[in-house]
Amino acid sequence: MAPIKDESHWRPLVEECFRREAGTQASIPNLAQDLIETGVLDSMGWVSFLRALESASGINDLGALLTNRAPSLESIFQVFNEAQAENSSIQAASNARHAVTGASAILVSSCAAVGSRKIPSEEIDQAFGMPPGKLRLRAGIESLAYATEEENELTLGARAAQQTLHAAACGAQELDWIIATSETHRNYPSLSARLHSQLLARETCGALDVGGACLGLLNGLAVAQGLIASGQARTIAVITSDVHSRIFQPGRVAGEFGGLFGDGATAFLLRAKNGSTPQQAYALGEFFFGCAGQYAGAIRVSDASNGNLDVHFDGESLSRAAITRMEKVILDVELRSGIARSSVQGLATHQPNPRLVTLLAKQLDLVPDKFPSVARTFGNLGSSTCGVALDAILQSAQRSQPAQRDPIFLASLGPGLVFGGGWLVPIKT
Repeated sequence: MAPIKDESHWRPLVEECFRREAGTQASIPNLAQDLIETGVLDSMGWVSFLRALESASGINDLGALLTNRAPSLESIFQVFNEAQAENSSIQAASNARHAVTGASAILVSSCAAVGSRKIPSEEIDQAFGMPPGKLRLRAGIESLAYATEEENELTLGARAAQQTLHAAACGAQELDWIIATSETHRNYPSLSARLHSQLLARETCGALDVGGACLGLLNGLAVAQGLIASGQARTIAVITSDVHSRIFQPGRVAGEFGGLFGDGATAFLLRAKNGSTPQQAYALGEFFFGCAGQYAGAIRVSDASNGNLDVHFDGESLSRAAITRMEKVILDVELRSGIARSSVQGLATHQPNPRLVTLLAKQLDLVPDKFPSVARTFGNLGSSTCGVALDAILQSAQRSQPAQRDPIFLASLGPGLVFGGGWLVPIKT
């Protein structure tokens, strides 16, 4: 049975979450001090503090667990230890299953494939009837990747998958699952089924599509991790692919929205860890997810009766919400993983536009180079944005000695402000 973590383990997490609510310069109160009665936090601040702790610790319903207890740090430490003790037998059983299957998931190879046409942003401005230079000056987008007539979600996704399999010396017949995600592929058969046929996977290889739009990659990785951890699969391809240029066309949507998006795909090969782990492999850490539903109306896209797209896009409020939430997700990744954000190889994140990425880096006190430039050159690639950024970090890491590779943070958002985060840790053999 796993040992119970004491106050010294939880203290850094509690103090970090407290200072997020009370201010970075706030002194840490005495353990037994009633935070509400003494005015350190008001009732709403206490609730916000508990929500931050829930997200960072993975322990849910802190408010209910703290009922009839003083709103103090001492009570929080007591609840943390009690909750862990209650769940320790479940964790022990999970560890036993893990020991039997040996099924921790590792990422062994990746590839990105973007649309072959590189369109200067000024041409997009003109096509959508926007002032010249608007995309470059307002959003920081210099060019967009558009698919050619011969390219679509299937061809781009298959290209990325084939190169990923080749890099790992893995045949398609070895795949147990193909997990695909796309925010633009609306046809049947589904994208995963078409990729299954294109790659000539065996009949017993499952095909699964997951949603989430820009969050789709993290959803797919989490599902793959679960299948491997349960022993139901040993080799899985997670593929993203989006072709926005055939949907967000001039005349169908306003340029302020449609002009932001490009076309691209990514593929990642996950395997169950065994004794012959490749040097470039990364172990998947924990993934966590949520939904800030109060922002659900900031962006909505639906089909209109005239064949156009009905788009509601509150760019200003959505941008503020996205930056605030992305910062929180990355700080939660830092707390959950115990890895300092300043020490990571890079951050593979959602990139609505380059200006917002620069602002996010500034708020996190990180150099912008920690965030691979995706949207600046290719545009917002939807579910593939985070994937292209992750592939860029992985390819860069391969040029380093294994001992010099560092962890990678993952964070993304989707419409409705669904959000998720996670991390990868290099396997240094």
